[in-house]
Amino acid sequence: MSVKSADAKRASKERAALRRKAPARQEIPSPRTAEAERMSQFTLKMRESLHRELARMALDAGMTMRGFIMSALQSKGLSVNDHDLIDRRKRD
Repeated sequence: MSVKSADAKRASKERAALRRKAPARQEIPSPRTAEAERMSQFTLKMRESLHRELARMALDAGMTMRGFIMSALQSKGLSVNDHDLIDRRKRD
């Protein structure tokens, strides 16, 4: 047996022994778990008057239109999480 082959075999046995002794790995949640799912986009056509009314209601609620709509979807039972409600507009 060559020296390289013997070293590789010994290293493999050592790794296997360490795996047997190591505690089971626990899943560590990613801090970006909410973003793990791909985002999708769609266009919604509506009358300008309805758009203005929606914008006014969102403003009165202190929310963006996106946040306002996501909140409405959440109230209807869809699985909208807090991260979905965050205002993602860039601020200066």
